[in-house]
Amino acid sequence: MPRILVVDDDRTIRRSLGQRLMETGYEVLLAEGTRAAQQLLKSEGFDAALVDIHLKDGDGLALLEEIRRDTPLLPVIMVTAYGDSERTIRAMKSGAFEYVTKPFELDALLAILARAVKVKPAAQLPHPATATGTLVGASPAMLTVWKAIGRAATSRVPVLITGESGTGKELVARAIHDHMQPLTPFVAVNLAALPPGLVESELFGHERGAFTGAVARREGRFELAGEGTLFLDEIADLEAGLQSKLLRVLEDGGYQRVGASNEEKNRARIISATSRLTEKNSSGPLREDLYYRLAVIRIDVPPLRERRQDVPLLVQAFLKRLGSMRSVSEEAMQKLIAYHWPGNVRQLRHVLENACVMSTAEVLDSEALELEAPRGAVDPQGAEVAEGSMDLKENIDRLTRRLIEKALERSGGNRAQAARLLGIRRALLYERMLQLGMRASE
Repeated sequence: MPRILVVDDDRTIRRSLGQRLMETGYEVLLAEGTRAAQQLLKSEGFDAALVDIHLKDGDGLALLEEIRRDTPLLPVIMVTAYGDSERTIRAMKSGAFEYVTKPFELDALLAILARAVKVKPAAQLPHPATATGTLVGASPAMLTVWKAIGRAATSRVPVLITGESGTGKELVARAIHDHMQPLTPFVAVNLAALPPGLVESELFGHERGAFTGAVARREGRFELAGEGTLFLDEIADLEAGLQSKLLRVLEDGGYQRVGASNEEKNRARIISATSRLTEKNSSGPLREDLYYRLAVIRIDVPPLRERRQDVPLLVQAFLKRLGSMRSVSEEAMQKLIAYHWPGNVRQLRHVLENACVMSTAEVLDSEALELEAPRGAVDPQGAEVAEGSMDLKENIDRLTRRLIEKALERSGGNRAQAARLLGIRRALLYERMLQLGMRASE
């Protein structure tokens, strides 16, 4: 009969959970804190442990690290009422078998426990690094990301991060780096932003005279990363010829500077990201063999619309980082939560930055939020080409005027709301109205 150690300072939870586990067929020993757990671990053998993170006489994470040091093959399931990203990453990096949040479904916890008593995981690194504190979220979707970061920080295998633009893929890469090797370089390069003819030189470096303008030898990003992390953003934009060269780096570490005859060896860990892989097991524009080399670990970052419950946390965090003492009204917060966020977290940050600059109110209301309307929200209906005229400016002005009129009609004359429907700033709306000779009352 598998023996389980339950460590929780809440007497009711400890006893009820212990009773249910015994009814399921486990032998259970209970501990109310770290000291009691330490004594039981020294005198008894266990097949798995359930440990609450917040204990009155100590830290559950410190107990986890002690267990991993003394009995590295004991699966430890961490339990907490707080969806804290730093603690989740630290727990998974320290070797936790799983991390669950209260209130949990008992059947789900029993399923995790059943796996734990069958699997003996290898020992993990016992000492977690300092967190960056840049990622925010407590939703189940983000909890999955925290776990993946923690696991990815225990080795140097390549990681591929996928997700829509603005979801925070580089922040995930930095979190992995900071928890793995924070004192080494983190070198980031956006492949989509580089001219095609310069990508190879940027990545691998070049020798003097390798091409016109190469007046001196230059180190590439691989060399600059040293033994740290090289982050290749928008990896799917890499042209086919360079994909082959990158594949070779991943396979044996070898590469050559442009114009060089000798071979260099890569020492950096490679983390890549792309917004162009929408399907879970799709390689998209990447060579299939390169994809599998890059995606030894794949982390999918969810769009903001799939973790709306994180919006209040993100709003609070962004306002704090902006150095603002302002708050957001309840109506404005509900509007932010309900919004579809095509630009994801990056767009939310920009909306708040704009509101803090444009509004002087201590409490930001819904009028202060510049949110783009969904595509197709305003229909020109009847904006036709002027009869007998093919003048482009004349017809664009006619269409623009009609769009503004429809937006003002739909918003009841509220120009701030009309600007949001049109997806432009209020100042630009006023400017266009003046250019078109539209009265303020229109």
